[in-house]
Amino acid sequence: MVGYAEDGSVRPNANITRAEVATIFFRLLTDEARDQFWSTSNNFSDVAPDAWYNNAVSTMVNAGIIQGYEDGTFRPNNNITRAEFAAIASRFMSSGYDQAPDPFNDTAGHWAREEINAAAAAGWVNGYEDGSFRPNAYITRAEAMTLVNNVLGRKPDAGHMLSSMKTWIDNPQSAWFYEAVQE
Repeated sequence: MVGYAEDGSVRPNANITRAEVATIFFRLLTDEARDQFWSTSNNFSDVAPDAWYNNAVSTMVNAGIIQGYEDGTFRPNNNITRAEFAAIASRFMSSGYDQAPDPFNDTAGHWAREEINAAAAAGWVNGYEDGSFRPNAYITRAEAMTLVNNVLGRKPDAGHMLSSMKTWIDNPQSAWFYEAVQE
């Protein structure tokens, strides 16, 4: 993930789009996987061949990691939900996790229940203090960065960060997401 050069921010509390998430996971592919699944075409009516995210979306669809909607759209500029993000992460790092009872009180019957449960079993996602996951809520950029770090096994620690690292004006050290964003 990169920040915004125009104002030096990273916007951790802002939402993140489906196109941005496709691009994040596309960048996380190994060179071999990217070569194996490389594609510049897809069947979505709203992903133009010249769109900045076309290669990422097309490749990730070809790899079976991201999906569109029943109406044939991908909705690249829509914000992504916590359920959609958890499903993508589970497909990206699929290791066949055993399905445990629902760890959250609001995912039973949800289309992404199995992927959410797998992501929770792997320790990638957490719920809220009230026991909910809020699958249909939009995920913030900070939450997305935290989840990606968890998927990759990165455990950032403020005490081990480089003094020369890039920092953002809207990522204060006191924020719950400081380490995840810096990582």
